[in-house]
Amino acid sequence: MTDTAPGLPPVPDPAEPPKQIVTPLAGRAVLAMAVGTALVVAAVVTALWIGLTTDGADPARVSARLEVLRIGLSLGLGGGGLFALYLAWRRQRATDLALLQKERDQADVARAHALQERVAAENRAHQERVALATETDATARRITELFGKAVEHLGAAEAPVRLGGLYALERLAQDNPAQRQTIVNVICAYLRMPVDPPPDPDDDPEARRRRREHEVRLTAQRILAGHLRPGPEPGTPAATFWPGLELDLTGAVLTEADFSGCHLHALRLTGVTFHGATRFAGTTFAEDTAFEDATFTGEAHFGRATFAGRAQFRDMTLAGDADFAEAKFLLGARFEGTSFTGDAAFPGARFARRAWFTKAVFARGAEFGSAHFKGDAEFRGAVFAGNARFVATAFGGNAHFHGAAFRRAASFREAVFARDATFQGVAFDGAVGLRDATFRKNAEFRGAGFAQPPRVTAGQFEGDVPPELSGAITPG
Repeated sequence: MTDTAPGLPPVPDPAEPPKQIVTPLAGRAVLAMAVGTALVVAAVVTALWIGLTTDGADPARVSARLEVLRIGLSLGLGGGGLFALYLAWRRQRATDLALLQKERDQADVARAHALQERVAAENRAHQERVALATETDATARRITELFGKAVEHLGAAEAPVRLGGLYALERLAQDNPAQRQTIVNVICAYLRMPVDPPPDPDDDPEARRRRREHEVRLTAQRILAGHLRPGPEPGTPAATFWPGLELDLTGAVLTEADFSGCHLHALRLTGVTFHGATRFAGTTFAEDTAFEDATFTGEAHFGRATFAGRAQFRDMTLAGDADFAEAKFLLGARFEGTSFTGDAAFPGARFARRAWFTKAVFARGAEFGSAHFKGDAEFRGAVFAGNARFVATAFGGNAHFHGAAFRRAASFREAVFARDATFQGVAFDGAVGLRDATFRKNAEFRGAGFAQPPRVTAGQFEGDVPPELSGAITPG
């Protein structure tokens, strides 16, 4: 068989060139040859007969003539038999060649039919490719047209038109997964545009205009968040879930942002201003997340959130309460220079790598009860203006509190310091609770100041008791 393209019918190999066909002899030719043979035999016999009859009735001559006659008849019969055999062979040969030629003719017909089918299949495939290309081109033109109209509506002066543009973009993204990232980029760009929060009350046209713009932006936020939630079953995400998208909201102004339960692939929130309560409870941050220089004017909820990448919260300002209860930081958390104006709650939080709270300011309560630091915990220069609780906190790495300041009560009861615990130069202005805390390595309190000396037992220190605490030892 001849090789063909995948999906096309095979074409048989061409038949061999036909050999010379032996045609059967015509009836006249057979009769002529038979008569000719008989005449030749008769002529030979006659010649011999005449030659042997010149001497009359000589018995020897008569016997010779009879022998000649017998020989002649034998030759005639033998020649006739040979001629009959020749005719039979020629007839059989002609029949065999005719059958062979018929088979070759049939093979040629089959080859021609297969070739015809192949050409037809190639034509159909070409027509299908042309139709697909035409359909793809038409779809692309339709998407481009719809996208252009939606973006045009998004830039309209009237709020209802802008809302229509947002919903048109949402539908276009839902129906065309390849366009989702582009559409998300457009929505993020819209949210990055500068805006002032609406005044209260809105009793003038400008205030009403800003209120309507506020509603448009809330809709944009809800569209993003609604399509970033995989649903209650992670193994079978909802049909409305848009996975693997990048969100760049750098410098945006967001109001009442609710991304709780979302699965965020890549998120940039550097310099974002969050107005009102902000919710990331139960959210999964799949890659590095940047909240650097962000400002939260209201409450910030990150309870049970999972940060699979590096979490950057440096120089962040949180005016309301910050809830990080049971949050998981898998690749390090950086809160250097962050200002917690409200209560900061990290109970049960898990820090799988190093955690930085260097020079962070906790204006009110700081709750780290039952938190687990597997890596080093850096609180150098941190300021705790309210009560600080590290009750039953597990420090798996080194705990560094160099130069930190505890303005009110600080409790480390039942805390476990698996490695070095350094409180060098720390100012404890309130009561200090160290009861039942365990120091398994070195404990350094050199230069620490205690407004109220803590009470400890020698059994709490597996190493040497710090000299600064030797006077506070009570019987265990």
